[in-house]
Amino acid sequence: MKLTNKFLIIALLFAGITSCDFFDPDIIEDPNNSSLEGVLNNASKAQLQNLVTGLEIRHRASTGSINILSSFGREIYPTFASDPRFINQWIGQAADADAENDPSFFGSAGTYTTPYRAIKQANVLMQSAQNTDVITDAERNGILGFAKTIQAFQYLIPLNAQFDNGIRFDVADVTNLGEFLSYDAALQEIRNLLDDGLSDLNSAGSSFVFTLTSGMDEFNTPATMADLNRAIAARAAIYAEDWDAAVTAVEDAAPFFELTANPDAMNKGGYFVYGDPPDIFNPFFYTRNTTSIQLPTVHPELIADTLAGDERVDNKFFLRDTPVVLQGLTANYQDNRFANTGAPFPFFRNEELVLIYAEALAQRNQGTDLAEAVDAINVVRNSWGLGDFISVSQSAIIDEVLFQRRYSLWLEGGHRWIDMRRYDRLDELPLDGGKIYSKIARPLSEL
Repeated sequence: MKLTNKFLIIALLFAGITSCDFFDPDIIEDPNNSSLEGVLNNASKAQLQNLVTGLEIRHRASTGSINILSSFGREIYPTFASDPRFINQWIGQAADADAENDPSFFGSAGTYTTPYRAIKQANVLMQSAQNTDVITDAERNGILGFAKTIQAFQYLIPLNAQFDNGIRFDVADVTNLGEFLSYDAALQEIRNLLDDGLSDLNSAGSSFVFTLTSGMDEFNTPATMADLNRAIAARAAIYAEDWDAAVTAVEDAAPFFELTANPDAMNKGGYFVYGDPPDIFNPFFYTRNTTSIQLPTVHPELIADTLAGDERVDNKFFLRDTPVVLQGLTANYQDNRFANTGAPFPFFRNEELVLIYAEALAQRNQGTDLAEAVDAINVVRNSWGLGDFISVSQSAIIDEVLFQRRYSLWLEGGHRWIDMRRYDRLDELPLDGGKIYSKIARPLSEL
């Protein structure tokens, strides 16, 4: 289903229960609307459904972090003429631009607050499921497994933005928040959360007691949600450089994971869906050749490095009739991925899994791993009209994985910035008259 107006309004009210502050309890009673206190005990199935949909709405809001992280990784220019700080600060052209040390760095708050609101929504959903007797144990496990899986996805967003600043993981008790954990410790907690969610899903029977949006059609049963859980676990495992675990998690994500060389197989996955008001439009749809300079544009180096015959180039990048010129930056291409305002936006696709598999195999480098990594790379290349990559060099294979991730995952989650940091290659990114950041400062509210 999509978010129908009636259902969306109700779900937004439930999501709004947790919206005032991302940690504050926000327990209120309102005779006209359900309160947080009103759903934490003896919630009805309808209330649980609304909390689930509210979590999907919160989950969808994570796209708000993509432009800033993709600017850091030079996937795009943030050519938004409404405020010179998009370029001055995000590209780092201003002398005082300092994402790493400025706790009020322009446009960065959402990389922290937005995911934690989704995490809080998931905590409310789980507590409500645990404190009601209208569902069976299996149905309860389904809710818990779904909530933990989405929570883990969301925790990775502030962790990747904050990097070695660390993040809070224990935020379930908003009156007694846990301490900040290091990057490695927080990442391990996220991986443990995914394992807990998988255990819940494995004890959730054959169907959910709730309904998800059409963007989750690939994952609308406990068994298929477990595939998404393992996909996120694979992403977390490569961040942890746990290559064995990454290989295993990818393989366990089948049949979501498949090594089939065609666009449909690459694009299979989870999507955020959009609709007409009161819902929102896809925030990455922009009219082709728009004269308004209020859009992200494709970084020129990305275009310069493309391979002849790569179908991703035409699929993703639109050559404008007139270049966008702003604050000394010039871009000839804009986003071409979406046909209209209601087009779904991907948050995890099989293509990423295939490239995670290739990277983990190449890094593990045991037995036939390098050959299998090359095979996986060629699944992606062949899907988009490119011939086979051939190499027996571990370093060359890893370079090719990173190259393919650059185009396959363009503007989907700040992957390029994260990848270049993971491989200590941030100094290879173009400066564009600015500077390259390695992290975002801890927000002022947390100091």
